[in-house]
This record gives sequence, structure tokens and C-alpha cells, in this order.
Amino acid sequence: MHVNKLLRGEETVAYRRHIGGGFYVSVKSGYACVDLRKYYKTYDDEDEEKAIKPTKAGISLRCEEWATLWCLIDDVNAAYPSLADAQSCYYDDDHMNQLRWLECAECHPFQNSALAKLMS
Repeated sequence: MHVNKLLRGEETVAYRRHIGGGFYVSVKSGYACVDLRKYYKTYDDEDEEKAIKPTKAGISLRCEEWATLWCLIDDVNAAYPSLADAQSCYYDDDHMNQLRWLECAECHPFQNSALAKLMS
């Protein structure tokens, strides 16, 4: 896990993963935290990765806080069954082909660029 590598200082960590909508989770060396944040896309940058920028809407958890939250997931799911039963949108019938998946605003919040690449 990237958090463990970060804490042990074993290697340089630069991890960012899309988790739905415009939200990403990231872990970076130099910052002993897990960052959960909403991102937005600038349309003036040619490089797709550099065009996606963080907003102030989010939270950074120290590694100890992240570990505590991770241990409490079963308790959270028990207290809020609707969260435990939540499924990703890619399990829906409208994701059964690539075009519908590319059109999904949850999977591709900045979708116009992904769809344009496919069509060009």
C-alpha cells in the first residue's frame, strides 16, 4: 500500500486515483497524509494530467487518521447500511459498452476530452 511505503520512506510515492465524479485520492512523498479532494479541469493546458487541478474542497488525513478511518469502515457500514450497499456506476446496465462508459459523467467528469480522443 502506498501509505505504508510513504511512512517507511522506502521509495518516492506519487499516487493519484480517480474515485468518482471529480474526486481523487492522492498520496505523495514529502506529505505524510492521504488527500481526498475534488478536482477541476482547465481547458488552456495541452497536457491532460497537468490540466486537472485540485480545489479547496476536500480533506487531508494524516496517515494515523487514515489508518483509524480504515479500521472503522465496518462500523461506518453498520451504522449507515446505504453506504455499505452502494455500488459503483460501472455496474449499471448503461455501462455495457465502451461508448456509454465514456459518456458517464461519474466515470469521466472531464469526459469531453476522453470522448473526443476516441472519436478522433
